[in-house]
Amino acid sequence: MFGYVLANASSLSKEEKEIYKAHYCGLCHVLRERYGQKAIMALSYDMVFLEMVLSDLTDATETKGAERCVPHPVKEHAYTITPCTEYAADMQMLLGYYSLLDKVRDEGKGKSEEKKMRSLLPDLEKKYPRIAESIRNGLALIGENEDINSKDAEGMSLLFGKILGEVFVYDESSFFSDDLRGLGCGLGRFIYLLDAWCDRKKDEKEGAYNPLEKGITEDQMRQLLLDAAAAASDAFERLPLDQHVFILRNILYSGIWSKFKEEKK
Repeated sequence: MFGYVLANASSLSKEEKEIYKAHYCGLCHVLRERYGQKAIMALSYDMVFLEMVLSDLTDATETKGAERCVPHPVKEHAYTITPCTEYAADMQMLLGYYSLLDKVRDEGKGKSEEKKMRSLLPDLEKKYPRIAESIRNGLALIGENEDINSKDAEGMSLLFGKILGEVFVYDESSFFSDDLRGLGCGLGRFIYLLDAWCDRKKDEKEGAYNPLEKGITEDQMRQLLLDAAAAASDAFERLPLDQHVFILRNILYSGIWSKFKEEKK
């Protein structure tokens, strides 16, 4: 379900592309350092967005470096790491585990990977009890509604939005926790709805669950997505961001719509 929170690279300058890629490589670097080489399979740009938002918001110190890696063994590439990168890496693994568990339950696939990742779960759940509980409870509610074939797409998207909203709140005591929760929730709603739209034909063919009513039009879908994106944008603009705000706005106002435009074509 992840992988929709991307930048529109065609609208970024060369320097901005390099900054964005360096943060992506920084998250990849930390995932490998903390969880091993195979952990990069869980890597997504969604958590790069989270890391950049939190790093900007907290004025986090950036540590820069360059390295070769398995995906790019020939030429060194730059990476940027902040204290928020570790948090984003932990969230990537926590969400990745529950996403994989959901796949095992639904499709019976990924059992060996789930077993390996399960060993990480106790430490992550102990370190982030609020977030882990939110993910468990939210996915359980989503599962219950899937079992009764709920067609309340907005309600279903809100359940997923609440999960991502808690992930965005790295510190409940932060003055900005409400707006971070609103940003994550709006994005989560958008991701869930867009994923349902992109999968609707495949789901219908395979007889799999999809929250969208059969025959929903492109205009109706666009309005659902606009409502979710507007909620995320309202919360985002209340955050005092300045360091990489153009890149972040590019993602939020343009990049996240890329898959919807591709589907339209």
